[in-house]
Amino acid sequence: MREKLYRIAYPYFNSESMAVDMVDEAIYRAYIKRRQLKNEAYMETWLIRILMNLCMSKYKKFKRQTGIEELPESATYADYENLPLKDAINRLPEQYRQLIILKYFGGYTVAEIGKMLEIPQGTVATRMRKALSLLRLDLS
Repeated sequence: MREKLYRIAYPYFNSESMAVDMVDEAIYRAYIKRRQLKNEAYMETWLIRILMNLCMSKYKKFKRQTGIEELPESATYADYENLPLKDAINRLPEQYRQLIILKYFGGYTVAEIGKMLEIPQGTVATRMRKALSLLRLDLS
C-alpha cells in the first residue's frame, strides 16, 4: 500500500523525500481520524483521498513560494524523470493532473478513480480523454 501511495505522491514533487513525507503524513492523519471512516472497505480510497488533498495543498504552496521547477529532483522514477512528459503533466490543470497520476502512476481503473474522486465514471473518462489530448498538444 505504501508503494502505491508513493507512486501517487511522487509526480507532484519529483522528489523522493517529499513523496515519502507526504505518504507518512497521510498515514498519520488517517490514523488520527480513523474513527471517521464509516466503512473499512473504503480504507484505501479514503487514504488516497487524504494523500491527494495533502499533495495538492503542498504543491500549490510550493508553486507559489518557489516555483515547482526549483524543487529537488530524484532519479527514483527514471521513466518519469527523463521525459518531457514530466513538465507537461505539471502544466496540466489540477483536475486533469490528478487523473493522469491516479491512472498511470497509481494504476487505478476509471471506476476506482470515480469512487475516489466521487465523480461519475463517464466524467472520469471524458476528463481523461481531455487530459491526454492536452498532453499530446503540449508535447507536439
